[in-house]
Amino acid sequence: MTKKKTDKQTLEEQLINMEHQLKRALADYHNLEKRVTEGRSELAKWGTSDLLIKILPVLDHLDKALDGASEQEKQSGWYKGAELAVRELQSVLQSEGLNQIATEGQFDPNVHEALDLQVGEDNKILNVVRSGYTLNGKVLRPAAVVVGRSNVIASPAESGTKQSATEKEEIAASPTAPRNDKKEEEQNYG
Repeated sequence: MTKKKTDKQTLEEQLINMEHQLKRALADYHNLEKRVTEGRSELAKWGTSDLLIKILPVLDHLDKALDGASEQEKQSGWYKGAELAVRELQSVLQSEGLNQIATEGQFDPNVHEALDLQVGEDNKILNVVRSGYTLNGKVLRPAAVVVGRSNVIASPAESGTKQSATEKEEIAASPTAPRNDKKEEEQNYG
């Protein structure tokens, strides 16, 4: 009779272990389903990013073309049509989750890229070189800006100082210095 209890106890323990394994497997499956759903959602949000990155320079050129129009041109039909087309394109891009990064006020290194420093109020954006955009809340392209500094050091050309011959040689020997090797080869081999 003890053997039957032992067999019965063993079977009950196995049943309990199997139930625990089944519960863990179900929990793992539900977690996997959740991760797959989140992954699909993230892919849907960012799936258009490559296309949008290719479209942004076109939008930049169109904006510059409209900004460069004279007052007389702004009254013409082509200008109004182009302006309407650009607004419509911006609206479509915005409906896809693309938003322009604000460039008024203080410089934020998380969303702005400082291209230059000029004399001005510290950390204030003085000029926008290229608009930046976010896609569904994440930076797609930072805004390229000029930032103000009260203590900007002038370049040698601006300050009137001249570079020594040694400094010029060091710059020329630098691996990042521009090269004219192709021109020299053409001259030598003709």
